[in-house]
Amino acid sequence: MVRDKPILFEEYPKLAEKIPWIAIANYPTPVQKMEQLEKELECKNLWIKRDDKSTEFYGGNKISKFEFIYGDILKKGKNIVATAGGVGTNHGLAAAMVGKKLGLKTRLYLFPQPLTWHVQRSLLLYDYFGADIITVKTYLGLAVKALVLFLFKRKYYMMMPGGSPLFGIGSSLGTIGFVNASFELKRQIDAGELPEPDYLFVACGSTGSAGGLIAGSKLAGLKTRVQPVEVGAHFLNNAKNIARTSNKAIKFMRKYDKSVPDIVIEETDFDLHLGYLGSEYGVKTKRGQAAVDKVTDLEGKKNDFKIETTYTGKTMAAMIDTIEIPENKDKVFLFWNTYNSISLNDHLKKTNFDFAKLPENVQKYYDASFQCWQINKCAEKDRKNCPAYMCEEYRCWKVKQCTEKDRENCLAYNQLKDIIQLEDA
Repeated sequence: MVRDKPILFEEYPKLAEKIPWIAIANYPTPVQKMEQLEKELECKNLWIKRDDKSTEFYGGNKISKFEFIYGDILKKGKNIVATAGGVGTNHGLAAAMVGKKLGLKTRLYLFPQPLTWHVQRSLLLYDYFGADIITVKTYLGLAVKALVLFLFKRKYYMMMPGGSPLFGIGSSLGTIGFVNASFELKRQIDAGELPEPDYLFVACGSTGSAGGLIAGSKLAGLKTRVQPVEVGAHFLNNAKNIARTSNKAIKFMRKYDKSVPDIVIEETDFDLHLGYLGSEYGVKTKRGQAAVDKVTDLEGKKNDFKIETTYTGKTMAAMIDTIEIPENKDKVFLFWNTYNSISLNDHLKKTNFDFAKLPENVQKYYDASFQCWQINKCAEKDRKNCPAYMCEEYRCWKVKQCTEKDRENCLAYNQLKDIIQLEDA
């Protein structure tokens, strides 16, 4: 059910007078036990927060942030939203979709990441939802373009990558979305929907979700220790920056409501997990892929949710490793699913996979094919009956449960099996 106001405004009423907000999502998102994974890992209390079900059209962690950010956009009368991310950015796709629903134009500044089918899908969908696509080669190039927009393009609204402050620069509105999410979790705990978690695992890409949950948990009086997992560049995803994001959000709220406790988040208030990223943002890793496979096989098919290899797979890998420590078997774990589980295939089909109409600057991302139906040039009637058609999984032989003999004679298998290397991370 779409709520009429965020819980944060109930806790601190004066915030409602100054902080903009717009209803987009269905909250609270449900929590549920991952019983099969519990059995596999021989633990007793393993839960998932289903932010992947935050709306009927798109799920994931961005929607919590966007209710506050897009409230500000509309209040300021801006009609073009500029933001940035990797070429396969889920943040950028969410911005394009929400922007279209609200009648706003979206401009995406995209930096390189390893080529995958997810990247190819995303580029088609950005265009389908009306976003302008601009590529940059480096973070410096992105910063220069952002400065030009800030100085000379007054009708543009600048949204930081991930909807979070960057090194403390930028609005805390997105972070506030996850302070609010902490109070939502507290109410679910108080209602007996789940026990209070000892550990809450969440992907940390731009620090906003993690920073908001850390600040919000402390404000809400939870004893839960948030466990951010580094899934982006370490110069951004480090403990100092996460704490800075948390404290900036608290100061922002106290500016408008002094009843918000004057607390300080220290780097010791949370546990940052490193070593799961790989060599760069977006690469597939052995532990991340193994976690995706385990969860998909044990939980995802039954409960209709997904995790993936860039953010949530690496986060799940960190949580599994932590559960495997003997003294943690009796702890209560909560996995915050930040990845969308709403199918976008109907939208994708309408693109007709016509990447040739995309801007010239992204044509290079279609030099390789990752789908068996593309490689084998399957007829449309054959595609419709194939379980691997439109699937986000790049390993068609896993989806179709091919035998070893089937794989040996399969053109797609022999072409794809070595395209994407899994890093030892």
